[in-house]
Amino acid sequence: MPRRARRNNFGTVIPQGTSTHPAFCIRWWEGNRRRQKSGFKSRTEADEALARVRTMLGDGTLVDKRRSSIGFDKAAEEWLDLHSKPNLRSHDDNQERYKTHVKPFFGNAPLSAITGARVLELRAKLQAKTRTIGKGEDAEKRPMATRTINLVMALVRSVLRFAVSNGHILASPTDRIGRGKLMLAVDNPKLEPPIGTANDVWCVLEEIRKIGEETHRPGLYGLFSTLTYTGIRRGESCGLRWSDVDLERRLITVRRSYEGRTKSGKDRLVPIPAELVPILKLHKAADPWKGELVFPNEEGKMMSPNARLRDVLWSACDRCGLRRIRVHDLRHVCASYFVMGGGDIFTLQRILGHSTPQITSDTYAHLAPGHLAGQGDRISFPAPAKPAKVIPIGKRRG
Repeated sequence: MPRRARRNNFGTVIPQGTSTHPAFCIRWWEGNRRRQKSGFKSRTEADEALARVRTMLGDGTLVDKRRSSIGFDKAAEEWLDLHSKPNLRSHDDNQERYKTHVKPFFGNAPLSAITGARVLELRAKLQAKTRTIGKGEDAEKRPMATRTINLVMALVRSVLRFAVSNGHILASPTDRIGRGKLMLAVDNPKLEPPIGTANDVWCVLEEIRKIGEETHRPGLYGLFSTLTYTGIRRGESCGLRWSDVDLERRLITVRRSYEGRTKSGKDRLVPIPAELVPILKLHKAADPWKGELVFPNEEGKMMSPNARLRDVLWSACDRCGLRRIRVHDLRHVCASYFVMGGGDIFTLQRILGHSTPQITSDTYAHLAPGHLAGQGDRISFPAPAKPAKVIPIGKRRG
């Protein structure tokens, strides 16, 4: 005859084993939902566990503990699906960083086990990682870039903050550490413009024009000229419509990017320099598709930001004898020459679509040494002029 369950005024202890191998489980009600937990080897152990559940339900700590028992992997997947995918342009990169660096380290560890020390342990592990550059005798091992490590740390911080907002944990361990101690210091010197002189910029654009003629892609010259003269992002140029371009008022309204909204989520006005107007007029007249897109691909559809534009730019730089730069560096070129031409940083901030002038100044507004060399003459402390010496008339020589 089986033993009867032992009841009290809160829950029940239920024997499940045999006389030689005793085992017990506990059951209790939370509202209309029945809970159960098993694995106890003695009735005393089960009674104590049931008493702890009752106490924790009374002071509210049981719910918090249950939420924090959710694994980091589940919280990260929720963050990727509910926040990163619909809101962040870097979603694909976030997925890759999580899969490569974060998931193998944290796995399904409960959120309650993710401490500040554990996060810093991940950072130390990333700092110790190396990657092989080159092949054969020329191969060398290099540590992971500091910026990459900081991006991984930023992902972990975002996931934990997302867990806080969802009530899984009360506070994020990364917030206790503080951003200054979580992120590694990155050397950010004031670099020169990617292309040092205005003549070199003209040379690169001219070579791109020739490449476009040689490869039967005349639209390349208009595209690269627009990127250089206006500083709009590559994805924004792919989504640009002629309805957004006012050549009479010399204004471009940046409303969208390659996929959806702009990076800031806001529209902005970008001035068109006088030298760019005839280039865009010729570009529009030569467009075989006569469609709405300003820079369509070879099929008349929206161009992809990954349309091998880098190869075109590298080829032009090689022909001019200049170092190779990224397509995004043309945005740096625009910002630098805008400032060197007398433009102020606050106007440049609005043109580039940054949230603060500090971002614009620190990231883009680099000045050429030749420009800086003459700026010191703006500071002058001349000696006061000596008063004229007055000679009385009587002492003058006749």
